[in-house]
Amino acid sequence: MDSGYFRNNKYILSVLWKIKKGRVIGELFYSALTYIYWVFYDILFLKYLVEALEIRKSFEQIMAFILISMLGFAIPRIISSWYQNVYKPKADADIFEAVHTLLFEKATQVELECYENTEFYNRFTLAMNNCGQRFLQIIENQCTILTSTIAGLFVLFYMFQIDHFVILFISGPLIGNFVFGKRINELKFRMDKECVPWQRRMDYVNRTVYLSDYAKEFRMSNIFRVLHRLYDEGFHGVLGKIDEYKKKRAALSFVRNIFTFVVIFQGVIFYSLFRVLVTKSMGLSGFTVFFSAMSAVAWMIIQSSESIMKSYEDSLYIANLREFLNYKPKIDEKQRGILPKDCKEDEEGRQLLVFQNISFTYFGQKNPALSAINMVIRRNEKIAIVGHNGASKTTFVKLLMRLYDVSEGNILYCGRDIRELDLPQYRMLFGTAFQDYQVFAMSVAENVLMRKPKQKEDYEKVEQCLKMAGVYDKVCGLPHGADTILTREFTEEGAVLSGGELQKIAVARVFAKEFQIAVFDEPSSALDPVAEYRLYENILRVCADKTVIFISHRLSAAMLADRIFLFEYGRIAEQGTHQTLMQQNGKYADMFRKQAQNYVGAGNDAKEV
Repeated sequence: MDSGYFRNNKYILSVLWKIKKGRVIGELFYSALTYIYWVFYDILFLKYLVEALEIRKSFEQIMAFILISMLGFAIPRIISSWYQNVYKPKADADIFEAVHTLLFEKATQVELECYENTEFYNRFTLAMNNCGQRFLQIIENQCTILTSTIAGLFVLFYMFQIDHFVILFISGPLIGNFVFGKRINELKFRMDKECVPWQRRMDYVNRTVYLSDYAKEFRMSNIFRVLHRLYDEGFHGVLGKIDEYKKKRAALSFVRNIFTFVVIFQGVIFYSLFRVLVTKSMGLSGFTVFFSAMSAVAWMIIQSSESIMKSYEDSLYIANLREFLNYKPKIDEKQRGILPKDCKEDEEGRQLLVFQNISFTYFGQKNPALSAINMVIRRNEKIAIVGHNGASKTTFVKLLMRLYDVSEGNILYCGRDIRELDLPQYRMLFGTAFQDYQVFAMSVAENVLMRKPKQKEDYEKVEQCLKMAGVYDKVCGLPHGADTILTREFTEEGAVLSGGELQKIAVARVFAKEFQIAVFDEPSSALDPVAEYRLYENILRVCADKTVIFISHRLSAAMLADRIFLFEYGRIAEQGTHQTLMQQNGKYADMFRKQAQNYVGAGNDAKEV
């Protein structure tokens, strides 16, 4: 076994020891009792009975020995039964929860860049592959290895005193498992690893078919045929890998079984019969005990070696899990540093955010998404960042909130590089409605607060935020008001809201948070022009004493902003007030006039835009 085997299993056992010591101790006790019971009844008990019958001990003596043996194992068996049927299922559930909590927490800590890395996804998939079950297998395998090895050595030593040649038969299962079994497990791991990209295609199709988000597209187009083709590619890709490895695995399995089972079992039978019938150096009673003992030691060795091989196989997968859990994110989500409230305003007095020649390139890309961005945002200023789709406006927001770190340049908050600040506290400065916001299968109140409401004041806050977002009347009409579950994934009484209504829920989240800087990334893309303009008016009224950054490719709110930055191809193409940019008659003015034509006739408020 290589050093990785021992490191990986030691790592998992240390994690399990922290999670549930009792499960480790209980499994060791259970496994030890199993092998003590096995050794006693297959060898010592049988030997006593055979010898007692040979020397004609009384019936009372034999029955007394049997009863004492039964009573001696009664209490341990009761404890063992309680462990198996009562303690173990509950402990395993606790371990499953703890292990997945570790993985989920880690998944929320890795930087967003990892989610754009195919290799990361493959490793993460392998790490998640039956991880809870593998944790439990490692406990059981390690306990089996320890107890079966000790028991096997004890029986082997006992048999070696009877016949020195027994050692030859033991070599069979050792060779079968440690040579050929190891090779089989390596092939299986390699096959599973190569199947991951194909399996992910199948999983993706399964996920899209299952989610209601895609249901309309399936019914209104032929996209399912494309997805079905993608599924077939994954399915045949997996089958291809199985075909590629099946002959090697079958051949190795055949040879392994010959060494593991045929050599020791048939070998012991032939050797025992030879001693009984040919050399006459063993009687039938001796043959019975000898064969029973050899069968026991054979199974113990087989179980021990198979457990080692299973443990070795698990360690190959655990290596991915260990690598994932030990991964050091480039951006530490719990990074401590200077508290934002301790930052002093720079010499300009009101400069809140400064972007100094920043550039950023996504992982695996050659061309930068943003280049040479220089910008100053003052305290309580209202900023509009506009541009066509693909102008990297959302990338700008991600850099601002340190979801990514800039490739070049610096972002300053009150004169301090944001990389020096306490990250959780820095992000608390922001109230954000993302372009790709998500609504959870929870109540409206929970979706607004992003936590469980605990008291009356929480519901009052939810009501106020819903009113400011312009969706309160709709929520009041739901079956359970703010306690109505959004989506019908788990209940028939769940509410299915329109895209615009859900977008307003996302905006209400911003209002529910204590923040200094509000960031709205395409907050009105699902709204009509009138509703859009009114939403922006509400946002500006609520955030009168806050810094506000609007991100949009639609210009309906631009004239409400103090300053406008037009992004194009990852650069700032134009900047200034609405009036200034209109007078320049450049790209912004051209975009505004073209979009304004779409507002004509939409309503009086829309015409004002």
